[in-house]
Amino acid sequence: MGRMSGAKMIGALWIGAVTCAVAEAPSTGGASGTERRVNPAIFAGWQAMRQLDCARCHGRDYTGSVGGSLLEVARTRSRDEFKRLVLEGNVARGMPPYGSVSLAVENVEGMYEYLRGRADGTIPSGTLTRE
Repeated sequence: MGRMSGAKMIGALWIGAVTCAVAEAPSTGGASGTERRVNPAIFAGWQAMRQLDCARCHGRDYTGSVGGSLLEVARTRSRDEFKRLVLEGNVARGMPPYGSVSLAVENVEGMYEYLRGRADGTIPSGTLTRE
C-alpha cells in the first residue's frame, strides 16, 4: 500500500473523530425521547421552576448548591411538607416564601411531582416535553 497524503490523513482523522462523537452522543429519539415526555401538570411545574430560577440556589439539576437538594427534599418529605416549604419558605435558612407568587402557587403540585420523578428515576434531568 502507498503512503497516505496529508489531506487524506486529515480527512480520515476527521471521519474517525465524527464517528466517535456520534457513537458517544446520547440518543434523542426512541425510548429516551418518550421518557422525557411528562404530563401537563409536571411540565408546567418544571417550567415554573425554571422561570422562578430555583437552580440559582439549588443547582442546575436541583441536587444542591447554596441551597439543599430539592430531589432529597422530594424523596424524604411529604407533599404537604414540600408545599409548605415552597409557599411559606424558611427565611432563617435563606429560602424565601413564594406564597404570594401566583406562578409558584399554581404549579407547586407539578413541581413536587417533577422532583419526585427525578428523585425516583422516572423522570430524567434535562429538557422535558409535554404529553
